[in-house]
Amino acid sequence: MIIATAGHVDHGKTTLIHALTGQDTDRLAEEKRRGLTIDLGFAWSRTEQGHWLGFVDVPGHEKFIRNMVAGVAAVDAVMLVIAADDGPMPQTREHLAILDLLGVDAGLVALTRADRVNSSRLAGVTEEVRELLGGTALANAPVFPVSGLTGEGLPPLKAWLADQALIHQRQSGSPAAGTRFVVDRSFSVTGRGCVVTGTLVAGTLSREDALTVSPAGHPVRVRGLEAHGEAVESLMPGQRCAINLAGEVGHDHIHRGDWLVAPWLHRPTDRLDVGMALLPDTRLHRGTFQVHLGAAVRSARVVVLEEGQGNTPMLAQLMLEQPVQACVGDRLILRDPALNRTIGGGQVVDPFGEGRGRSTGKRVQLLRTLLDSQAPATHNPEDDSYRTRLQAWLEAHSEGINLDRFAAAENLPAERMEPTLAALEPVTIQTGTALVGFAPEHWATLQIRVLEQLDQWHEDHPDKIGPTEPELTRLPGIRLHQELRHELLHQLLAAEEIARNGFRFHRPGHQAKLAEADQRLLDKVMAELEGTGLKPPIVGELAEALGIERETMLAFLGRMHKLGLLVAVAPNRFYRPETVTELAAIAVELAENSPTGAFDARAYRDRSGIGRRLTVSVLEYLDRAGVTAFINEERRLQPAYKHRSAVTLSTTNEKGYTSDG
Repeated sequence: MIIATAGHVDHGKTTLIHALTGQDTDRLAEEKRRGLTIDLGFAWSRTEQGHWLGFVDVPGHEKFIRNMVAGVAAVDAVMLVIAADDGPMPQTREHLAILDLLGVDAGLVALTRADRVNSSRLAGVTEEVRELLGGTALANAPVFPVSGLTGEGLPPLKAWLADQALIHQRQSGSPAAGTRFVVDRSFSVTGRGCVVTGTLVAGTLSREDALTVSPAGHPVRVRGLEAHGEAVESLMPGQRCAINLAGEVGHDHIHRGDWLVAPWLHRPTDRLDVGMALLPDTRLHRGTFQVHLGAAVRSARVVVLEEGQGNTPMLAQLMLEQPVQACVGDRLILRDPALNRTIGGGQVVDPFGEGRGRSTGKRVQLLRTLLDSQAPATHNPEDDSYRTRLQAWLEAHSEGINLDRFAAAENLPAERMEPTLAALEPVTIQTGTALVGFAPEHWATLQIRVLEQLDQWHEDHPDKIGPTEPELTRLPGIRLHQELRHELLHQLLAAEEIARNGFRFHRPGHQAKLAEADQRLLDKVMAELEGTGLKPPIVGELAEALGIERETMLAFLGRMHKLGLLVAVAPNRFYRPETVTELAAIAVELAENSPTGAFDARAYRDRSGIGRRLTVSVLEYLDRAGVTAFINEERRLQPAYKHRSAVTLSTTNEKGYTSDG
């Protein structure tokens, strides 16, 4: 259990911790010279029941408030220290406000220097404290008159801490989450290298674990762990420790406010959508504020998305000057650096805020739903708040959502994400970069739109076989990433709702309506191309075979290409659409059978048997068609063409053009 001190400067926080643990938390020479806590200090002790108590001593002077906020960012309880002779002071009130904004609801009040006042004064200051705590999360906190010098009142305070440690042990959070360790110190130890100290906020931590320093992105490995001065093999959430790190990283690459996280959680962000409350008599302005998140401090501008009313917090977006690592539910403090004053605080609703459309009614409603569903992060498998938020995301985004990003935002590892998905049964599609999810009703609506747009296309263009995939999915209401539209069309092909002819799509039964003369000539051309395989005759040969002038034939073939009935792979070579599908299939086969995922022109020539010159033309066409990409003298498949839907043929075997035969 981790307890932080809080309170006004010179009220005896460091002295009290020394009396409880026997350890001096003032480690800096400047602190000892001035008798003033400047930076965070740490100490620990063990209860009679064997439970560890970790203490974080924070500075009480207003000049070091950023260090104070860093110290209370990841604690289980607070020990609010108030001198009995002075009573509550300015920093007492600010520290209490910060604790309340951070949601710290467990703690006690230590009335120090109780040996200097009489019983009447003690009763009076106790009444002041009760009035001060009223309306805060610490309203029911016990008050202990103590003296760090004489030891007066320490036994009951220690007994309360022991009881709380026992309760905390029973209620400690589940490790069913990705590792998140907030760093508050980084230094170098001779012979051991980089060492960091901090608190394990979520997940577990063990020797040899591979982690990422976020937001910088350095990969590291846990070489050793030390808790309470002893080497340990592993840690559970809520424990402080020191970590000896291995990797190409020194202590000067890791700073207070950085995180050590499971690699899949490393997603730096500079836009946070938050639910926020302002303190009385404070206001926002267009200038720069300081955001305290975890142990980090970032400059930021604030954009209000929706004003709060009564107990309903406002919704705002924080645009940070430097990125941070953040998850849903993380608490933060907002301060005005010009006034050196705490303005308010709140919690992260979406760590990956939108740049465009951030204040639309749809977006604000989603954020309000997400905020209302937030509860303390228990990572309990029975907690359905994750399910509620995922359902809200799916319903709000007809174009699908990045499920990997959702898992990172919620800190849901795969074993926790799987049952959440199983309960909601979204349509999921694995692309080359992410798992994308759709609400089933949205996916069905997209399919209906495709069919409606395809029917409209046939009505508007009766002489064309159908649109290409980009043409079809650029139409209103069907704008999707290439890999997603491939899957959408694949499912419609499998259901025989649409048919495919080369790279063009049409409804089953649709045939392009040509003029009688064009139809007769097209039938003759198709008959000539029949049986020529992957190497059809050039335009001149085709014209000679049919007894037509070359230029006339070229003009006709060009018109048929525009209608989608033939495909101009090269200026002098026209293919049947179904043959072009075979050309693409060869490229997919070569790439998928290659150890590197790439192939060259020679491999394609040998596999297709079409000769070197035609191979170059075909591969250039496949590049233009979006099947392949020419990189470093080799060709690789475009991401969407790594999936089976890329070369799925129509099961109807329809030609897609009228024929007298």
